[in-house]
Amino acid sequence: MMKRVKTVACGRSTARLLDVAEVFAGVGVSREESVVRPGERLAVIGVRDLQDGAVAAREALDTVGFSSPLKAATYAVQVDDVLVTGRGTLLKFGLVGDETVGAIASANIIVVRPGPDVAGGALFAILSSDVFRPKIEVLRRGATTLLSLSPKDLAKLEINLPSRNEQERIAALVKDAQIAYRTALEAAEIRRSLARRLIDARLFGDNQNN
Repeated sequence: MMKRVKTVACGRSTARLLDVAEVFAGVGVSREESVVRPGERLAVIGVRDLQDGAVAAREALDTVGFSSPLKAATYAVQVDDVLVTGRGTLLKFGLVGDETVGAIASANIIVVRPGPDVAGGALFAILSSDVFRPKIEVLRRGATTLLSLSPKDLAKLEINLPSRNEQERIAALVKDAQIAYRTALEAAEIRRSLARRLIDARLFGDNQNN
């Protein structure tokens, strides 16, 4: 059960993450099992599917067989869930959008599901910020090549939340920035592809398809 948060100056409030959000790890599946595991195949989110603050769309994810899809649905992500890598060499974050809803979080992913008084985009901005990231980094344990983060440890961290109106404004800025970033990447990829075609045409002319 989420608890009441403490109000501080400037309309901000302070609380442990567990007081304002659900924090849990995904279901255990391995990449090897994605090929042979029997059952209904569902899209699964792994560490590599978190890139530049976004989460890959369902159609781009690996699928894994689940004998009990209903049980697996417990780990299905929702819009505005914040995803954090629980295991891996890099600490990565992702904000779930419509294109990923319903995919299953793997055990390498920690899901931070904002409560009713928290905007997911604002929570993502806090956790992934240069100010807050070091607080999470110190909680990671293990060998230098593979560090792990406990959902329980993450949930105990204290965060400062602005007013709900300010959260909504921050969340809108986060989403606008992500859209602009993806659009710029897509445009750059199109320009690079066109440039390659032009270069090939100049180098090889009609012989490039022979």
